[in-house]
Amino acid sequence: MQLHNKHKIIFEYKKLYWLGIFILFSIILFRFVYIFGPFFNSVMSPAAYLSWHTLFEFISILISLCVFTLPYYSYKQNHRLRGLVTAHVFFIMGSIDMFHTLSYKGMTTFLVENGTANRATTFWIIARLVGAIGITAVSFIRLNKRCRIDRRIPLGISIIFIIAVLLIVTYYPGIFPVMYIEGTGVTAAKKGLEYIVILFFAFAGLRFLKQYLKYKDNSNLVFTIAITASIFSEFSFIKYFSVYDIYNYLGHVYKFLSFYLVFRVAFVNNIQKPYMALYEAKNRLKANARNLNRLVAERTKDLAYKNQKLLEDLEYARDIQKAILPVKLPNSEQVSFFAQYYPAERVSGDFYNIFRLDEKNIGMYIGDVSGHGVPAAMLTVFLNQSIKTTKELEGNRSEIINPAKVLENLYELYNKVHFKDDTYILVLYAIFNTETKELVYSSAGMNAQPLIVKNREQVLELDIRGLPICNLAEICPADYIDKKIQLEDGDRVFFYTDGLVELNSKQTGKIFDTGHLKQLLLKYGGRGNLELYAEIDKNIKYFSDNGGLRDDVTFFMLQVS
Repeated sequence: MQLHNKHKIIFEYKKLYWLGIFILFSIILFRFVYIFGPFFNSVMSPAAYLSWHTLFEFISILISLCVFTLPYYSYKQNHRLRGLVTAHVFFIMGSIDMFHTLSYKGMTTFLVENGTANRATTFWIIARLVGAIGITAVSFIRLNKRCRIDRRIPLGISIIFIIAVLLIVTYYPGIFPVMYIEGTGVTAAKKGLEYIVILFFAFAGLRFLKQYLKYKDNSNLVFTIAITASIFSEFSFIKYFSVYDIYNYLGHVYKFLSFYLVFRVAFVNNIQKPYMALYEAKNRLKANARNLNRLVAERTKDLAYKNQKLLEDLEYARDIQKAILPVKLPNSEQVSFFAQYYPAERVSGDFYNIFRLDEKNIGMYIGDVSGHGVPAAMLTVFLNQSIKTTKELEGNRSEIINPAKVLENLYELYNKVHFKDDTYILVLYAIFNTETKELVYSSAGMNAQPLIVKNREQVLELDIRGLPICNLAEICPADYIDKKIQLEDGDRVFFYTDGLVELNSKQTGKIFDTGHLKQLLLKYGGRGNLELYAEIDKNIKYFSDNGGLRDDVTFFMLQVS
């Protein structure tokens, strides 16, 4: 492993050879290029030079626009500050280089006559200063530095700067020092500014080289070589005498090479690297997908087994819950009952029971617990096991406990068990005396008022009040009240949970509420229980879109014979 890392480090440093070779070649070329000056002047006429110059410059301008476009439009995805600054540096340089090309001596009129080379040279030196200072600034920005500035703001500033440079250099040239004198060549001011440009480029190149040595990112090395090419280009523009001589030509060649290398960095960082990352990710996905079918089959089989086991457990829980419900109702000559419940899931959170307390009294309760499914079903089991309706006395005798006391005992027991605070039980417990026809009841938070059908002409609502069975014993003690109502022959009392009057059809938008229920009880109250049940069942299926219940539904009816 150590040997591998050592070879990798040596390979990275070998890349520096290219920088050394490039510098050595350029030094030798600049040392002896003057030898070819006479030959160059003999074969390169001003018209031919203008063609080459225009070609080089427009290719450089096109590359500048490409260098601007790539990071500018990828900024929306990566938000890299270095890319955004680089984009606008080359946007300004490319635009001013275009002014330089169009105002070059010998070109047709561009706003004003191109009689001298001074205006083109001024555009040139401004573009180089912008590039040198801008690239130096870029060298201080971390490669992956992110920012959230709107990219249109620096674009607007760049456009204003470009237009200002064009207008000032064209119409107010006296603001700037003279850069080129016909018959003499470049001025001292131009040479001084070129040396400033070279110093900036050299400083930026050293920073990028340092970053390459630290992070081993090839883009920093390529950027260093591009800056080195720009430095040699600037040396060329210090040495030329005529705008058509070999040094000027060589400077444009080095400038073209520099811009191409910068474009290469922009392309790699904004196009090639993201696509290579996607390509590698695709290959990793393919490698992982080879075993995907097997893994999916295994997981599917495992999930199917666990799901089947869960369904079996739910079926078992449903059987237990059904076993808790009364199998036979205590019908007699004095009173009759019918009952039904519809669970929203395999197991229900609703519950009811109807049972004899003695020869004269029949106990009954109905209720709803918080939630649905298995947790709610377990609460119904707790209630069925915990509700005590009689008290054992001496001599094998028992005493019936009144409804309020039954609920009070249940409340206290519930608080001893310490259920979660967000669980609760709503329950109504009643006792009907078949001899006196008196109904005594008490409610613990029941939210569905039982309905009494009197003489098939009137439906009354029982008054129900009381605290739900919940974990509030420490701050709210149990206080349940018994209420009594005298029933007559033919009266019917309909007990139900709120799920019945909250049915809402998604298909029709219609709602089955308490008003609908009262109408059914009045219309079918004088007929048999089976006929009334059939009509209620029909409405439940209609308003629940054929069984798609969102809440459990439970009801039973007491009819005084």
